[in-house]
Amino acid sequence: MICEDCRALGMDGERLRGLEGLIARGAEEGLYPAAVYRVLRHGQVAAEGAFGWAQPEAATPIAATLETIFDMASLTKPITATLLLQAVERGRVHLGMTVAYLLPEAKEAPVGPVTLRQLATHTGGLPAWKPLYKTTAPSALEDILTTPLESEPGTRYVYSDLGYILLGEILARLHGAPLDRLAQEQIFAPLGMTRTAYCPDASLHPETAATANCSWREGRILVGEVHDANAHSLGGVAGHAGLFSTAPDMARFARALLNAPPDLPPILHSRARRLAAENQIAPAIGGHSIGWFTPPNGMLPYADLLSSRTFGHTGFTGTLLMLDPETDLILILLTNRVYQPGEGTGVLRLRRLFANLVGGAIADVASENET
Repeated sequence: MICEDCRALGMDGERLRGLEGLIARGAEEGLYPAAVYRVLRHGQVAAEGAFGWAQPEAATPIAATLETIFDMASLTKPITATLLLQAVERGRVHLGMTVAYLLPEAKEAPVGPVTLRQLATHTGGLPAWKPLYKTTAPSALEDILTTPLESEPGTRYVYSDLGYILLGEILARLHGAPLDRLAQEQIFAPLGMTRTAYCPDASLHPETAATANCSWREGRILVGEVHDANAHSLGGVAGHAGLFSTAPDMARFARALLNAPPDLPPILHSRARRLAAENQIAPAIGGHSIGWFTPPNGMLPYADLLSSRTFGHTGFTGTLLMLDPETDLILILLTNRVYQPGEGTGVLRLRRLFANLVGGAIADVASENET
């Protein structure tokens, strides 16, 4: 669906119609069984659509709709980071605090001197990943605390699930409440994100896109059960993965983060929003804010036409959320690409084509001034 008056939003409706063909081709080429997209400009929906089958092998196959719930995978990390920034705003922590200060058992751990800022920006020196679901340690946390660092903190960018698992644990300890409850009370409920949760209730499973091909659960189709093996071993609630949501709900979150509009409560105030939107590490190391990919990070698929102020995040299951403050754009593309075997390189390409098509539909300044 394309908005009735795209011109009023400074968008070219004919170009936006190309999104339907692009996303539909992805499904036809077997990149994913289901996809939902939503594009917003100035807080209004410019284009949206749903394609394919959320559960293609159900007894009666279930088609994707705009309200289909997806496993968001690493799009959980910006939620964790938002909770961290809320704690900063409320004077509970500052970003220079160390893991050892916040977790007493980490006093002698290699990761002990790493700061919250370094965990949140993936510069703490931790390895990218390890199979915590196979740990022989008493707990996944103890496994992480005994993991040697690969580099001196602050000197190298390595995108690390382990750092965000630690952040989730720290936030839960800080508040004396589990991470899923914190997110519900401080983000989802205030923003009216009624179809967003960790470990979604079984009643929502018929409306959830299936995933598959988890190396720990080979041969199983997963519905409402987190795909990430480490998150699953942690009970489905973790700082790095576990979130399930929809395109409309993620649009509410993105709008609140981008502009704090009057119809939504402010989940962060302007100074904290800047920490989320702007690179917080040296560009020579990489690009990452508190919670999001930023230029010059190659993991941000903003392609060729979105502005250099764009920030966003992706998820291994095939999810994407990007925000461009300069053009007041929000791009959401949710797929269940892990239902198909393979490395997902086709989806990596499609994300950039999606960004270029949307960027190419932005009216030039003269056209906007005429509206």
